[in-house]
Amino acid sequence: MPKTEDAYLALRAAILDCSLPPDAPLTVSSLKDRFGFGWTPLREALSRLEAERLVVLAPNRGFRVAGVSAESLKDLQEARLALETRLLARSIAEGDDDWAAAVVAAHHRLASTPTPAPDAGLTEIHLWETRHDAFHAALLAGSKAPWLTLFASQISAQLRRHHRNMLSAPDVRQQMMDDSDGTIRATYEATLGLAHHTLLMEATLARDSDLAERLLTEHVGFSKAVYEKLWPTPPKKA
Repeated sequence: MPKTEDAYLALRAAILDCSLPPDAPLTVSSLKDRFGFGWTPLREALSRLEAERLVVLAPNRGFRVAGVSAESLKDLQEARLALETRLLARSIAEGDDDWAAAVVAAHHRLASTPTPAPDAGLTEIHLWETRHDAFHAALLAGSKAPWLTLFASQISAQLRRHHRNMLSAPDVRQQMMDDSDGTIRATYEATLGLAHHTLLMEATLARDSDLAERLLTEHVGFSKAVYEKLWPTPPKKA
């Protein structure tokens, strides 16, 4: 069991940080060479990851990392909003002074972390992701709703792959170089920058549930705007 758990955690981490990129084939032999685990732990790990929809099994193609797209991002955002707006409202209603202090502390750590650009190193991206996710988790931690929190964390993991792809996909750097009017960079800044996170924190701590939920909805929509800029959906054929 420990080897299976280790294999699962190693593969899951590699998928979430896109070192195993979206749509990458996952043959047991190549994973064995890369990660050093045996056939049985890897197969069991892949089955667990398939259940989490981080891995897909296609007929005649074997296992692959689940893909990412603006369409799948939209679906995840809808799920995120359904869960997080409820959790945020409950946190505002139920959160105590310790919760409020934890939100401020998480925001402070995020504020002290450079916002990553598409050409940022993996260490810089990982630090920002960790502190960004911790800030959003802190906002929701005032409620006592373990099932909603669990489901929200699962959605967050799926979204992390989309966000990492947004920062590190091979064609992003070229698109940034070709961004003559700066619209892509501006959309990145709105999505990743501190300003909107600060507004969200202030509304939350002011116990203004309506404003906080509107800001959260707006914030969630930013990343879809980036995806649609980078990888526009082809027009449907008549």
